[in-house]
Amino acid sequence: MKARIEIQEKAGIALTKQKSIDTANFPFTLNTNIGCLTQCNYCYLQQFPFNLHTKFGEEVKIKAWLPERLEIELEKYKDIPQHLKRVQINSATEGYLPQAIKYTQEHLGRDLMAEILLVFKNQWSKGNCWMVHLVTKSHLIVNHLDIISDMKNQIQVELTITSLDEQISRNLEGFASSVSKRIDVIEKFAVNDVFVRAMCMPFIGNRTEAELVQKTLLDHGAKAFKHKSMNYWDEASLLEGKKVPANGKRDIIFEDLLIKSGEPCLDDSGNSDLITVLMPDKRWKKFTDQLVSPVNWGYNELNDIDWKYIR
Repeated sequence: MKARIEIQEKAGIALTKQKSIDTANFPFTLNTNIGCLTQCNYCYLQQFPFNLHTKFGEEVKIKAWLPERLEIELEKYKDIPQHLKRVQINSATEGYLPQAIKYTQEHLGRDLMAEILLVFKNQWSKGNCWMVHLVTKSHLIVNHLDIISDMKNQIQVELTITSLDEQISRNLEGFASSVSKRIDVIEKFAVNDVFVRAMCMPFIGNRTEAELVQKTLLDHGAKAFKHKSMNYWDEASLLEGKKVPANGKRDIIFEDLLIKSGEPCLDDSGNSDLITVLMPDKRWKKFTDQLVSPVNWGYNELNDIDWKYIR
């Protein structure tokens, strides 16, 4: 299969504001591409409406305008409440696609992921402090180890590993890096004290297997663990190579296995105090006070900024 890659010249929005914000998600997302070439069988991008924009697994549009537009938007939002200055990067694409990296270097002579990271780094140095959650399942992120190490007070790498079984991973995750290469990423970043969250999403297996995955990845240097069951497709069918929609299936999460991934901050009695914070409405036109419970995202060990309900 020959991938179709193009540079998107017309600028759009860099930071997508979320209509609903709670302790489990982020106020903003940013995706460096439209589409993805990894071809994970469980990916929601193959469904409507994402399949209207690119052909799943075969086409990607690179947002060459993103670094410049991001700089403008970070300045635009510099006065919003500090706890809202959090962005998850590449929740709906892969920022380290080898074909896209090569294409961008050959046609533009640029490293767009590096440019985007440096925009956040430079804004932080000016006092406009944003926490960055960088999602990937590619070992090529190690090419930016130096940049990310310099940003370790403001960045969390979120590395997807759905199973420790190489064969299961290969069957489900198309052209993603091998499990061993991804574990190597954890180790290399851990040596540099970079915060890595193991993202077992979707998690494949039962609770016993979840416990094993958690222990294994923490032993290799991950500082946080998050997981969620398969929710778009029937897991058993997908493992047999068949895509059967999981209509009405709810997420299965073993809450006690979460580590620094949005779990409640409780006192010795199992209680949590509520905190009043400003939250936007769905259109981000009005901010009102809301009561929320403190949650643990591992922020306190990275910097001393007051993130209100986020620890």
